[in-house]
Amino acid sequence: MKNSYARAKKPLNSEMNVVPYIDVMLVLLIIFMVTTPMLTTGVEVNLPSEKTSNITKSELTPVIVSLTKDGELFVSHERAIDQAISESELSALLTDMAQANIGESSSQLQVLINADKDNAYEAVMHVMALVQGAGVTKVGLLSSQNGKENKKAKK
Repeated sequence: MKNSYARAKKPLNSEMNVVPYIDVMLVLLIIFMVTTPMLTTGVEVNLPSEKTSNITKSELTPVIVSLTKDGELFVSHERAIDQAISESELSALLTDMAQANIGESSSQLQVLINADKDNAYEAVMHVMALVQGAGVTKVGLLSSQNGKENKKAKK
């Protein structure tokens, strides 16, 4: 006598059902097709042309060149702090410092530019090009943390 409550023994189906995966992939494709044109926005600007190159980090104490909103230059390094300097003097100083560091293969002179936020972009780029023209290959820009203004500028 056969038990009416017994299950019928069917062979197991070991194939993966890929239909849900295809549905998910098609939805993602549609989402990416809709959002991609929104990512290509921007404002056209007339960029100044100066010859510059990318830099990497250095472990030496950097030279800091400050550019005020009035266009005055100041330099801080191991021998001087906030010394007023002209463009030609800055170029000569950085050339001498870069030449002094050429003999030391493990260390390269790094210059950081500390420019006022009201400076014209072209003025900042001009100082960067001046620094790189003096033979310094590591040039960077300083900024304030979290958008806070420099306390010295308020005094």
